[in-house]
Amino acid sequence: MEIKLLRAFVCVADAGHFGRAADQLCVTQPALSKQIAALEAALGGRLLERGRYGALLTPLGSRFLVDARQLVQQAEDMLLRAQQFIRGERGSLRVGFGLSTLALAPACIAQFCAEYPQVEVSLNDMPSAEQTRQLQAGQLDAGFVRLPVPAGLASLPLLDEQLALAVPAHSLWTALPEDLEALNQTGFVLLARARGPGLAAQIDQWGAAHAWAPRCTQQADDVQTVLAIVAAGLGLSLLPLRSADLQSQGVRFLPLDGRAARWQVGLAWQAAAGSAGANPVVARFVGVVQAEIYKK
Repeated sequence: MEIKLLRAFVCVADAGHFGRAADQLCVTQPALSKQIAALEAALGGRLLERGRYGALLTPLGSRFLVDARQLVQQAEDMLLRAQQFIRGERGSLRVGFGLSTLALAPACIAQFCAEYPQVEVSLNDMPSAEQTRQLQAGQLDAGFVRLPVPAGLASLPLLDEQLALAVPAHSLWTALPEDLEALNQTGFVLLARARGPGLAAQIDQWGAAHAWAPRCTQQADDVQTVLAIVAAGLGLSLLPLRSADLQSQGVRFLPLDGRAARWQVGLAWQAAAGSAGANPVVARFVGVVQAEIYKK
């Protein structure tokens, strides 16, 4: 049974007149009459009585109208949902983020959800290397990662990041000493390499550039624990400068200089099937992130 015929019947029933219904449907009255006749033939009974004052529902028509109206509404809702999906206004979005985007990523997600409430969003904290792997495997739609990204992924540069020395707020250190070995007298609490391989590689790179390596006395699986240990005066640490967003009390951050201490962070997604990947929602998210960056 064609939705077009059901829609024609509902329109005539609501208008109570073939002429007015034909105008609303943008068809001729004879064409509309044929549609109603075809529907009645399929049902095997009359739905409308045509009179000089309009069209009146038959007992069958009155009962059938309830189901017809429901089916027409369902068809319209289904069409709307499909159109929203095609436009990227409905669907799902899986996003990854890391230490350097602890403030930026949630802000972008909040703005995106406000603009596209029909999209289901999941936000997961994971290292850039794991985000990249999941992006390539199609298990993640977008990720806030270290740049550059490997072939097959598109990216949007967002911010510059740098290493910083995290010291207790009461520490006498206000700048890096000329002899970095002085820092090793206190010792370092570092994020476990498996939890932050990119950060560990950055520390290695900066240390190699200065012919120095931090003496690690403790490791932790999350940055909050690292910061808590530093705040307690039990060690120093090397962290992304923007991880200061996690804890403003008890810890001071001393930025490190040099190219080896700096890197770029951006948004990444699959480059296949267009600039925003096969998921049309990704294109919407990229646009929102761009707008958020331009605000700053």
